[in-house]
Amino acid sequence: MVKFKELKKSIIKILKIIIPLGIGVYLTWYFYSGLTQEEKDDIPVAFANANYLWVFLSLVIAWLSHFSRAYRWKFMMEPLGYKPKISSLYHSVMIGYVINFTVPRSGEIARAGFFSKKEGVPFDKTFGTIVAERVIDLVMLGLITILTYFLVGQDSINEMMKGNGDSSGGSSWILYAILAVGVTGILLLVIFKKLRTLIFDKVKGVFDGIKTVFQLKKRGFFILHTLIIWFCYIAMFWVFGLSFESIGMLDAPTLFSCFFVGSAAIAVTPGGIGLFPLFVAAALKFGEYPDSSSFAIMLWVVQTVFLVVFGLYSIFAINVKFDASEVEEQLN
Repeated sequence: MVKFKELKKSIIKILKIIIPLGIGVYLTWYFYSGLTQEEKDDIPVAFANANYLWVFLSLVIAWLSHFSRAYRWKFMMEPLGYKPKISSLYHSVMIGYVINFTVPRSGEIARAGFFSKKEGVPFDKTFGTIVAERVIDLVMLGLITILTYFLVGQDSINEMMKGNGDSSGGSSWILYAILAVGVTGILLLVIFKKLRTLIFDKVKGVFDGIKTVFQLKKRGFFILHTLIIWFCYIAMFWVFGLSFESIGMLDAPTLFSCFFVGSAAIAVTPGGIGLFPLFVAAALKFGEYPDSSSFAIMLWVVQTVFLVVFGLYSIFAINVKFDASEVEEQLN
């Protein structure tokens, strides 16, 4: 009986990694196989001809958003009576990003685990501050969603959801989004029992972390960094567009549409694998921009390599021993 439970636990662990990655790989194949031969030939040409000064600048802006997130996190620790090092906050944030490439949203738990072990802050309180932070981010994403809706209009959104009828977007691409969301939901149900245990058994510590958002000593700076984070997210898209001579400056409706659908893709597949190029290319084609597929693929590849490299470096730099089994321990 014990061996069966261990086997079941091992299978669930494997499925939580394989299923999201499998969906991402399939969506990557679906996206690439739907391109015309001309579009496939244009991809290496686009990589070769891109202006890498703008690519580098977009990465600098992306890095600033991550550093600003780490600095903002410091303000949430102050009401708890802790003054952690900025380096620990930053490296924990970057570790969370790279861990998310395995199981969606697992990075939040790993981020809390690494930070707690490095700075000696209780895991439940640390996790609570991350929950509060995500609520703030959800509000910001909601505001951007409303702005996107205002800029693009309901009819345009409906057309984008149907697909633009070309080979790269496909009229049914939204079905794959629904599939991804559905599978993610199933995975969340699988781990819900453990998350529920974490929330209810350690509710005081988690609640202490959540309520820090109402006890901020430097509320103005917290709001400022929140605005900086989200400004950088959007600016990164806009600056990256300048690296393509055929795209240049994205107009506001296309810019916010790309950001919105890109955010949705990252939320439902590990690192947006497969889904991010699919969604962003569809948004660009709807805006009648050329080289949409090349742009979407290159943007995803550059950002993914950036996060993986910096995330792996942070795992080394934070200098604490922490493995996946300890994540499970935090949930038991």
